[in-house]
Amino acid sequence: MNENNKSLHTKRQSALSLLNPPQTTALSWCIVTLMGDELASKSSSLKLEVASLTKIMTAYTAIQLCEELNLDYNEIYIRIPRIATQIGGTSAFLRRDDILSLEELLYALMLPSGNDAAISIALHFGFILNTQRKQKIVSYITCDTIQGFYDDTQMSNMNRFVRQMNENALKLGMRDSQFSNPHGLSSKANKSTASDMCKMSSAYLKIPILKQICNSKSYSCRNYEWFNTNQLLHFENYYGIKTGITPNAGACLAVSYESVLGSIIVVLIGAKDQKRRFEETDKLINWVSREYSLYFNRTMYAPPRTAQSKGRTFIIKKQA
Repeated sequence: MNENNKSLHTKRQSALSLLNPPQTTALSWCIVTLMGDELASKSSSLKLEVASLTKIMTAYTAIQLCEELNLDYNEIYIRIPRIATQIGGTSAFLRRDDILSLEELLYALMLPSGNDAAISIALHFGFILNTQRKQKIVSYITCDTIQGFYDDTQMSNMNRFVRQMNENALKLGMRDSQFSNPHGLSSKANKSTASDMCKMSSAYLKIPILKQICNSKSYSCRNYEWFNTNQLLHFENYYGIKTGITPNAGACLAVSYESVLGSIIVVLIGAKDQKRRFEETDKLINWVSREYSLYFNRTMYAPPRTAQSKGRTFIIKKQA
């Protein structure tokens, strides 16, 4: 962005900040363009647990490692370890010793938010890293686990994958983030910000296979059938990316939306419940699209208006 455009963007952003955004129960939210320009935010630098939004980095790291290690993701098959079937929280209900392709496991990770898929992917790539690079490195952030949950080899492989997640975060400029596990279950060491997760989401969406996966409403393979937990996909112009919820993180959501501004990304963290994360995200997008459109068309703002919802109904069947 050149200096003139940067100055114009700053003025637009400053003008928008003077308006009254919709009230939200979310502790933090951020709206950016696909190129990373922030449009509006609330406490976007606040470090918070992000629940299963963590899985966006898990999926990104798996594909990034395929490129880095010259591996064809279409030719990677992973056997589901016993330990993955014992993890709590949301699950893809993978069966022990089943063999799935990486692509299938990424669907299991991103649609039903399978913690079992996260463990399977992390252990597999952690093993590859420890084997191919001839060194077993203990992460500077020790991954979370229940005492005795992993054996020593599994712990080494998990730590190596988590280290790679954190290295990727630094490369993406996510300086207020640290990951301590690949699934996002509650941990005081697994935190990010709405601003950083927008950067993460932007990088994720630039990878075609990952964008395809998170935009899918459902997926079937090998006697498995998974449904996307993101209910906004059922409405026009919404795409991806990931839901998340834990008692500590609250209800979280990352989505992309095709608006009059082009593609925008919204990350919302810490909403009161699952239904409100969808409603509040919808209101925020409606608000920012309308206000920016008004600015572009008239070069000045009319008096602030209250954001209107679109009367959409969200039915919550289970945690996601």
